[in-house]
Amino acid sequence: MKKIKKPHVIAHMTVILITAVYLVIIISTGKQFRRETFPKPDRQSLLDGTLADEIENYLGENLGFHDMLFQLKSRTDLIIGEKMIQGVYVTDERLIEKQFCTGTGSAELINAFHEEYNLPTYLILVPSASEIYESTLPANALSSNQEKQIKSIYSDTGTGIRCVDAYHILSSLEDSYIYYRTDSHWTSYGAYYVYQSAIQKMGFTPVSYQKYVISHLSTDFRGDLYRKTLYNEIKPDVLDCYTYENGSEITGIQVRYQDSTLERRSELYDKSALESDNMYQFYLGKPCECMKIRTNLNNDKKLLLYKDDFGDCMIPFLLQHYSEICVVNLEQTGSNFQDAADPAEYTQAMFLCSVKNWQEMFQS
Repeated sequence: MKKIKKPHVIAHMTVILITAVYLVIIISTGKQFRRETFPKPDRQSLLDGTLADEIENYLGENLGFHDMLFQLKSRTDLIIGEKMIQGVYVTDERLIEKQFCTGTGSAELINAFHEEYNLPTYLILVPSASEIYESTLPANALSSNQEKQIKSIYSDTGTGIRCVDAYHILSSLEDSYIYYRTDSHWTSYGAYYVYQSAIQKMGFTPVSYQKYVISHLSTDFRGDLYRKTLYNEIKPDVLDCYTYENGSEITGIQVRYQDSTLERRSELYDKSALESDNMYQFYLGKPCECMKIRTNLNNDKKLLLYKDDFGDCMIPFLLQHYSEICVVNLEQTGSNFQDAADPAEYTQAMFLCSVKNWQEMFQS
């Protein structure tokens, strides 16, 4: 009986045929390219698909067709049943990053932090969209069971560390717009409801959702998962800004980058990001090691916030309660986060991080 080729082999063969058509067109129009470096086919590269990748890279470098060919290859994969592009699942309504971590994460560093500084300390681990929308993934999709992992880390935290159950807050809102469709982050709407629970634990009354004016900064936001897949059949996202008109005002911001460069700013938001490929940087600007934000509140409440980029869109909500927030970027400091700011200067500390990043940075 004649063997049927595997779907991924068929996909790669299709890309090679498409590539050949483009080469004929280009050659016929007189386009020059370096023939001596053009990938040479052999039996192995045809079977394992590496020839298609080599040709795609060659055309991207020499003829400028990389994005077009990548999109064609991705569409071909989907047509023949592949539901994943570059580690991103394609569902009917959204792109979802594949999440699977073999590590379990650890509470050791936050426990050591609390024991040393004895600050009221709070921990929020945010699940990935793949966990909340697991039912929409292909049947063979790997599951990392982040709910179990979060519970395990929370149960290992020491006495005096209060944990916020972001998992069940977000699960109860899964039919709402709590994660972007084309980006791996949660939306400001999702962040608000976790803030609402967290800030009560921290001794404050949350600002009512109805008091915020919501501005749609862009209705054509395509995020990091789109940039990874170039798949444009998913509806673009809406990027929102929440403003509390009777709330606190920022009086000054000092930013320190990894190279020790200092920058002073008067505004939290980076409007130039709205014209870039990474609109999500609107919330805080380009990544920095440490950012001190001062407000006109005179309550002597100061928060030390250790966060990854999930924390960016929650900061505007937290600013309604503190005279100062020092934001430390865990993705830049890693386990050396305590060196970025002096905890003795603050009245509370919060660790806010996606469970995926927490697992990768603080393995048990």
